Amino acid sequence: MKMRIYAKSYDSWGGNPHLSLIGDFLLREASSFGTAIEEIEFTLVLPDRGPPKTTLGSLFETHHRYRASLPKVTFHRKKKRVEIAIASEAMDGRDWKFTPITDLTIFSRGVVEVIAGLDLLQKRLKTSDDFNLDALMSQCAASKALVPSNENDLQIIIAELRAADEKRRAGMSPWEKLGIDWENFHPKAKSILDDPFFWNCTDDFSPNGNDTGADLLEGYRDWLKKHKEGHPAKFVEALAKRWGYNGRTDMDEETRDEADVALAFADIKLRGGCDAQARQRALDAIKNQRRIANDATDWPHLQERLKALDRIEAKLITVAEV
Repeated sequence: MKMRIYAKSYDSWGGNPHLSLIGDFLLREASSFGTAIEEIEFTLVLPDRGPPKTTLGSLFETHHRYRASLPKVTFHRKKKRVEIAIASEAMDGRDWKFTPITDLTIFSRGVVEVIAGLDLLQKRLKTSDDFNLDALMSQCAASKALVPSNENDLQIIIAELRAADEKRRAGMSPWEKLGIDWENFHPKAKSILDDPFFWNCTDDFSPNGNDTGADLLEGYRDWLKKHKEGHPAKFVEALAKRWGYNGRTDMDEETRDEADVALAFADIKLRGGCDAQARQRALDAIKNQRRIANDATDWPHLQERLKALDRIEAKLITVAEV
């Protein structure tokens, strides 16, 4: 069984240097707990003392309303997958910084919270489910007792966990490393976007990898459930207002360009093609992004950025309209 731990603040989501290896730590050398669950995705929803960024006030409010509604446990039995989200107090989202050093206090708090969250599975499991929750909880309790009392010992453990994860990932294909549930996307999407680059949620240069693109993709998915015949342009106007702008044209240049590119690829991923207007806006945005990148002549990531824009543009040109 694999347990992935993510953190979520009002404007960020994903791996966290202090929290994400808790799953690997708790399940070190664990035996099987049954066939009913193969994967647990755990999200620690962090508080944020604020104030929010100037244009993200509505996201800040929405985040804290969602946090107040937790905990939430979803068991996808056919997929053998559990999703757990809890309101975490392990750290403040405002203090989220990417660092190679794992903070012992935050890590310890996260361990306690994850174990408490796993206990919520009692209400979701049926007697017919082949899963030994007692064994899982015993494993976690034993691991908790091994949380070190000093920072140096913790860093040794973290280094071992990272090395084991790198070894495991080295044997995976680029597609496997993405960990994508393809049932959440249009059946044609993977064959159209046939390079893992377009699906990488941790690459800032990927269409939906930056914060703007990731938030837009999830928002568009939810919007399409209620507006199956809706026009993407209407969605982006609604999204802009949710982000605190008066509309798309009121967005700052960088955000608008990122949103235009992200929307075109979200359309492909969720509807199997690209709306003509969304495509043209994305192509115009790419030209602007390329101009801005070329002006940054001393930027160390310039060539990487330009190559990414070329790949994105070339793919958009060939995609059929929907």
